[in-house]
Amino acid sequence: MLFASDLDQTLIYSRNSMGMDVTEDELVEVERYEGKPLSFMTQKSQSELWKINDAAFFLPVTTRTQAQYERVTGIFEGQQAPRFAVISNGAVILENGQPIKEWSEGIRQQCVSRKTIISDLMPEIERYFSEDWVLKVRQADDWFVYLIVDRARFPEEKLNFYTTAFKKLGWGMSLQGRKLYFMPESITKAGAMEYIKERLGASYVIAAGDSLLDLDLLESADYSILASHGEAVKSAVPTSEHIHRTDKYGIKAGEEILGRVAEISVQRK
Repeated sequence: MLFASDLDQTLIYSRNSMGMDVTEDELVEVERYEGKPLSFMTQKSQSELWKINDAAFFLPVTTRTQAQYERVTGIFEGQQAPRFAVISNGAVILENGQPIKEWSEGIRQQCVSRKTIISDLMPEIERYFSEDWVLKVRQADDWFVYLIVDRARFPEEKLNFYTTAFKKLGWGMSLQGRKLYFMPESITKAGAMEYIKERLGASYVIAAGDSLLDLDLLESADYSILASHGEAVKSAVPTSEHIHRTDKYGIKAGEEILGRVAEISVQRK
């Protein structure tokens, strides 16, 4: 069995995203940045994840770049990362910490052929997003772009307009907290997961996530769990019957996800 899961706001949480329904004694630090704790799980979540490793292969599937992913060490038992990890939203697959060159080269060729490369995107971003609520424009390892925005001033009513405009150009959009992502249509979490599924010979996949960028992964799995606090639920996008929402929100939703996965993994063992 393969358990493919997003990380941020699915399994791990910042202070701002974890919610109020948790005590300090329950928390375990899983990521540190510039000397300060950045992301957390509950002790129960960490324990459940380590139990799952006995019955299933855990595959982290994240939009984080390699450097960002490598900061998250506290989720792995004994600090030992899994053999495979999907990073950069599926543009890169790590095997024993090293990118699989053939995979990323194939994705790059698709992006070039479909004209969904950053050099073509940037003029469009400058055209649509010159407002002062755009605080920073960042490029993620030359794969995709995200804006840091002031959510208080971001025009939520224009989000559908922006999404439609960039979809016509071959780019998906996803607003997650203060980050507005622009993702080439060739880069998907589902595609990378299917590659790992085949490499491992897995026959059953459980997936978990919270955002619009996770939906293709969740749709491709056999059983999926969607965090109810996330962008995907708030956007009211239709989903298949095998995708189940959590009853809880915030870091407690992470506990709920891992509890369900642990139950299923034991049943199928």
